[in-house]
Amino acid sequence: MQTPSASARRVHCYGVMVLDALCGPLPHYPVPKVQTQVNVSHVRLQPGGGAANTSAALAQIGVPVALFTKAGADAVGDLALQQLERLGVETTAVVRSDTVTTPFTFVGVHPDGDRTFVHVPGANRTQRVTDFDLDRLLDAGYLFYQDHWVMPESDGAPGAELLRQARARGVVTLLDECWGLGPRADTLEAMLPLADYALPSYDDLLAIYPGLDPAGMAQHLLRLGAGCVVLKLGARGCLVCAGGESLGVPSCARGIVDTTGAGDCFDAGFIAGLARGLPARQAAVVGSRAAAACIAHVGGACGIPTFDALCQGLSA
Repeated sequence: MQTPSASARRVHCYGVMVLDALCGPLPHYPVPKVQTQVNVSHVRLQPGGGAANTSAALAQIGVPVALFTKAGADAVGDLALQQLERLGVETTAVVRSDTVTTPFTFVGVHPDGDRTFVHVPGANRTQRVTDFDLDRLLDAGYLFYQDHWVMPESDGAPGAELLRQARARGVVTLLDECWGLGPRADTLEAMLPLADYALPSYDDLLAIYPGLDPAGMAQHLLRLGAGCVVLKLGARGCLVCAGGESLGVPSCARGIVDTTGAGDCFDAGFIAGLARGLPARQAAVVGSRAAAACIAHVGGACGIPTFDALCQGLSA
């Protein structure tokens, strides 16, 4: 199998960046006038948000990646970008604005690894495709539109046009969603026909397509126009559907510390596999291994191995 060139492997992630304050283990939240303080053992400030997490994971894996997002001209944005840059993410295309704040999330990490959130959307509400230089945004081998349902000014028709122009230039297009401001079928269905790969969460999609089992959900997305569907099933792994075939890939997680960013790191491993010439099912195995590494650490994209390590022992 011929390995694509470095330029062909380049990934551009379009989506959101958040500064996460991860606090835990959090047994429960304070209750006014009953228990006004709950103590935890740690707090960590790290970049978060789907596009930022995926970019951070791709950089650790060894794939050249640039982040396209909007942030405030504030200290919160400075801190998040500094950490991403140290990992090797290219951030020079990030738009900074003094009229909005950088998105921020308080993440309560509970003893079982599950999470709850208190979120400030900030710049996410105003991010537009037109904020960015189109030629620069599309100068990549892969364009990943992450965080659908979080960017109301980008989702739907503007995002679909971005993916259409990317495909016209020979760029591989990928689409993922985040519960964000709430699932919407209309914006998703506008963009699915322009996505070579759709990588959504099964649980999230049940909100707009109730009653479908994973196989039925994947087939529904294919009928809506997605080229290949990689349906994330949490602890059950994922289902890869394309070309009339459906193949399950089990989760390889062994221990759960914090599930923050697991889906984003799966995306990164999957994209890295595609960029290195792997077929979709093998790329999904790489994604599963990246997700397993993520949830063994606190934070959205920490401790992600290199591509060679993720591929160790991978069967043909």
